[in-house]
Amino acid sequence: MRSKLFLLLKSPREFSGLEDIAAIAGDADRAAVLLNDAVLFAAQENKLEGLLQVCTEVFVMKDDLQARGVDPCSGAVEIDYHRLVDLIMDEYDQTVTL
Repeated sequence: MRSKLFLLLKSPREFSGLEDIAAIAGDADRAAVLLNDAVLFAAQENKLEGLLQVCTEVFVMKDDLQARGVDPCSGAVEIDYHRLVDLIMDEYDQTVTL
């Protein structure tokens, strides 16, 4: 089974493709990284819970959180750019940007 890492860039108001993540990933292990305005998923408990229903892990870019002045809800793991590179290059087989 292959693993897939989804890079999300759009805010919860602009992105409604959680079912797309499940469809694209199939049976693969999956995780999401929230970048840019997608970090707002981590600041809204109900949005984060929805994302955690389709992804086993949710990572959120610390710099993007700080730039938007929001704190993540419990369940999201804050990361920096070095950790993002590790996730993409070493820990997941495929990366999909949505």
